[in-house]
Amino acid sequence: MLSYLEAGQGTPVVLVHGNFACKAWWRGLLQDPPDGARLLAPDLPGFGETPAPEGFVPSIPAYAEALRGFLREMGVEEAVLVGHSLGGAVVMEAATEKTRGLVLLNSAPPSGLETPEAYYPILESYRYNREALAQALAAMAPTHRPPWFPELVDCAQRMHPAHYQGNARALAAWRASRAYPGPVLVLYGTLDPIVTRAMAEETKAFFPKGRLMVLEGVGHSLNLEDPARLKAILEGFLKEVAP
Repeated sequence: MLSYLEAGQGTPVVLVHGNFACKAWWRGLLQDPPDGARLLAPDLPGFGETPAPEGFVPSIPAYAEALRGFLREMGVEEAVLVGHSLGGAVVMEAATEKTRGLVLLNSAPPSGLETPEAYYPILESYRYNREALAQALAAMAPTHRPPWFPELVDCAQRMHPAHYQGNARALAAWRASRAYPGPVLVLYGTLDPIVTRAMAEETKAFFPKGRLMVLEGVGHSLNLEDPARLKAILEGFLKEVAP
């Protein structure tokens, strides 16, 4: 069972964090949930308070299978899935015919996300260099960081040791296996230093019902930078996908 946080009542909305992250990245949204939404924010295996199984090898399909198991256990297989960064790839892979809709927040594109080989030692160094890790995470939320940001750095540094390089390699190796046919909202912050506008356009074009919303003045992490704005966007999307 994945550790999780929960808030609100109504249509189930499952919030899936990215790399070097955990369920607390959604705390601002959980404190003020969208109207009509039951928010569930799990920790993927090896993140936060969810241990990785023995011998776990990071991969997008493995994370997706863990997420599908969580949806079944919680009885919310019809949930709207919201994925941030690496979490976007996870929800693309996890979506089924029961999924009500996808919201992809500065997500890795369906063709995967390459990390230059020279960066891998830097990723590994974050296991021991908290200051460098904090600077890297701050760059992911350039316009605003919440008061609990130091806790997010602590959470990142507690990742499973295999995750430091393994998650980037998992994203580089991954390709979306199929295009979810339901409604998909792609959110792109123009100040993002990792995901490009071209990647966001690619993601939108991959899905038959894909739509792109470009967010000026925000970086990679709307969930940290402006949770009120994310709340309003989700309220609009929930009205679109309501049964």
